[in-house]
Amino acid sequence: MRLKTIAASLAFVAAITPAASSQRQDDGRAAFRAIYKEMVEIDSSPTTGSCTKVVQAAQTRLKAAGYADADLQLVIPPGKPDDGNLVATLRAQNPAKKGVLLLGHIDVVDAKREDWERSPFTLFEENGYFYGRGTADMKGQAAIWLDLMIRLKQEKSFRASRDLVMALTCGEETSNRVNGVDYILTNHRSLVDVAFALNEGAGGLLSADGKHLTLQVQAGEKIHQVYTLEVTNPGGHSSRPIPDNAIYHLMGATEKVAKLSFPVQVTPVVREYFRVTGPLLGGDVGKAMSAVAKNPDDQAALKVLLDDPTYNASLHTTCVATQLEAGHAPNALPQRAVTTLSCRVMQGTTPEQVKETLEKAIGNSVVKVDIVRRRDGSSAPPLTDEIMGPIKAQAAKMWPGVPVAPLMIAGATDGRFLMNAGIATYGLSGLFSTGDETNAHGLNEKIRVKSLYEGRDFLDAVVRAYVK
Repeated sequence: MRLKTIAASLAFVAAITPAASSQRQDDGRAAFRAIYKEMVEIDSSPTTGSCTKVVQAAQTRLKAAGYADADLQLVIPPGKPDDGNLVATLRAQNPAKKGVLLLGHIDVVDAKREDWERSPFTLFEENGYFYGRGTADMKGQAAIWLDLMIRLKQEKSFRASRDLVMALTCGEETSNRVNGVDYILTNHRSLVDVAFALNEGAGGLLSADGKHLTLQVQAGEKIHQVYTLEVTNPGGHSSRPIPDNAIYHLMGATEKVAKLSFPVQVTPVVREYFRVTGPLLGGDVGKAMSAVAKNPDDQAALKVLLDDPTYNASLHTTCVATQLEAGHAPNALPQRAVTTLSCRVMQGTTPEQVKETLEKAIGNSVVKVDIVRRRDGSSAPPLTDEIMGPIKAQAAKMWPGVPVAPLMIAGATDGRFLMNAGIATYGLSGLFSTGDETNAHGLNEKIRVKSLYEGRDFLDAVVRAYVK
């Protein structure tokens, strides 16, 4: 009878264990979703929002999880009450090496309610997507970081060999705010004195039918420099037109920039990305990737990639006209005409080299080329076994057969500040999407629900491996 009772008890435990485990997972997911919802629904745009409110809410959650005040540093730049940042530290008892930084910007670009199908600062879940400003860029990953820091603190059995630091920062999206990463490095460097950092900048590529193709790891980024083309002129009465017209000079110069193609630079990171992704992507673009991976001088294949806006951006420096200003009165010859150029510069190319190339292409001394926003370049971080090992191991568990591909992004992240400060920084999220479906910075920004939860599980395992 006793044996039957024991057997029955074991059978009962076995029966309820999966359900209990599932319930714990569901509880954890519900808590994470609440964090995500709170982050998205606190407006942190530059015109109508506040980063400080987001980080204060995060600070409240961390305190409730057991973090001491000494391990939670609210950093608000003087005179900028809405540009707040938060640095939280989960301390190892006897750290054997420098820590790991989880970096996430929590500011977003502006969003006008009248332009959106739904309220941009309300989290909606519809048809397998989360909608809202910042759902993809990058409050999803920031919420993953915060959720992980809370869970690790609450796990009594968790022991770390190194500190785990989280920085939720402001000012990544717009130049009219104090950049939190730059400010912290300049004024509070000790808070983020780590071995390496994980940041946004790479996700995963899905096929049109939702198949996982490649998991991306960002290892480098182009640098955003802004230039102006300016022509000044004495002007005069519009009834006496002359060929020496500021607008005509500027139009000619701008047209030459439109036709300018900077030299192709197939970097090692881009070449490896093409090698891995080409066969999986298929089609003409995939074939061109494979061909360039084999021979970076394959002109026919390069033409195919240069005709695609995404891959054109990864192959060379680009400059594009984004603003135009000219004249002062409808009945006067223009005294000034200006074109603004947004240039995304390849690593290793200086702002002066770009300026020289522009001047040579324009070939008109009347047109003055100026660098109006200069940013320091950065080098690509090394893809060491310490970094790539945990990534590949977890990817193999979650997405068997899906290769890991390094990526250089055409946009810019706050990683450049850390890289220039000597902190190797890697873009890693595990958030898969098809092309530009998230429409980050655009209308009705969204992210796949499944992708967000997969990214949470992926980053949880990878971070634990780094700090175990």
